[in-house]
Amino acid sequence: MSLLLKKQKGKCTHCGLYFRELDLLEIDHIIPLSKKGKDEYKNLQILHKHCHDTKTTEDDSVGGTHDKRQVIEEPDEVKVSRPVLKTSGTREGVA
Repeated sequence: MSLLLKKQKGKCTHCGLYFRELDLLEIDHIIPLSKKGKDEYKNLQILHKHCHDTKTTEDDSVGGTHDKRQVIEEPDEVKVSRPVLKTSGTREGVA
């Protein structure tokens, strides 16, 4: 990744802004594999995560082959809440 950062002079090729220490970065295929791009160094670039998301959406809207169906997760197992303390059922000693 450091070679790509050096090649790009520390800038995101999508938005043109410099990367900062806390930015989330992703490696992107300049020409997507779905459009016959090759999985080789000269076809790679580093983008901010949000720029990568935007580029991927743009790539898909121009005839990409990504599956656009929503993924629906199964709900977690239902957890029944129970009282921590059991009551005695009587009100003895309560004024």
